[in-house]
Amino acid sequence: MPAVGNFIRDKGYDADAAITKFRAVKAGASAESVTPCTVLGETGIGISQFGVTAGELAKGKGASVREDGTTEWEVGSANAGVIGRGVDVTVAADGRCQVAAAGHRVWGVARQASTAAGQRIAVDLAVVKYIKA
Repeated sequence: MPAVGNFIRDKGYDADAAITKFRAVKAGASAESVTPCTVLGETGIGISQFGVTAGELAKGKGASVREDGTTEWEVGSANAGVIGRGVDVTVAADGRCQVAAAGHRVWGVARQASTAAGQRIAVDLAVVKYIKA
């Protein structure tokens, strides 16, 4: 089954840096800006639905961010990129998703399984991100 999305809430933001499509973003320098996530298990705003290159950034292109609903999210290299369906996921240091471990903020639940890094899977985003015990 291909990865799919279903938005409940998408929001436009200014981009403070280049952003890769289907990776996690966090609050930027201003109230209406975002920047890529760079820390394993950190909290953030949501998943970018489109990429923003350095050239587009210079022209003022913004980012569309899925904050709630089902999103496609690129899988990271932790655990060889293997994520089981129904597993809690968090953000990796490169903005991709990976299995959430104790002490990580849970961003959502995988609706699909992955077998390798770089794949995109559907993830139901958690409205309230919580710390995995």
